[in-house]
Amino acid sequence: MTIASMLNLIADDGPKPLGSLLDFAPGATIWTVAAFLVGLVFMWKFVYGPITSALEERDTKVEDAIKAAEVARQEAEAQMAKAKAELAEAQANAKRMVEDAMGRAERQAAEAVREADERAKAELQKARETIEAEKRQAVQEIRSIAVDLTISAAGKLLGQEVDAAKNKPLVEQFVSGAEHS
Repeated sequence: MTIASMLNLIADDGPKPLGSLLDFAPGATIWTVAAFLVGLVFMWKFVYGPITSALEERDTKVEDAIKAAEVARQEAEAQMAKAKAELAEAQANAKRMVEDAMGRAERQAAEAVREADERAKAELQKARETIEAEKRQAVQEIRSIAVDLTISAAGKLLGQEVDAAKNKPLVEQFVSGAEHS
């Protein structure tokens, strides 16, 4: 088709049947391809470029958010591990403190029992010593009374006055000898 025939088609304003739309027209094909290429360049420059940039920027933000979330998750896990370690340490310290307190209480109780036992033994020993001293004093008093009674009885039997001071050591020796045998 030449330029003249294209001009004839443009100049021919008469009605055309609908089937003519499907007829091959090389000039229209060239203009269609040219319009498509111009539109493609325009679309690529002003539509696809900003959309692609926006999508790439969005992808970058999503990747950054994923990385930040991963870092935050790792930090949270580290904090959790640290908190668990601190809790375990606190529990160990508490257990040790309880054990120390129990040990101190047991030692104090044992010390109190030992001191009470020592006091009881000391009181018992003091009581024994007191009893022994009182026993010795009572025996001494009984000896003294026995000596006096013996001298008095001997004086009555002999019918005369017996010198107590002179005979007392002799009677005490006799009473002592009788006590040991």
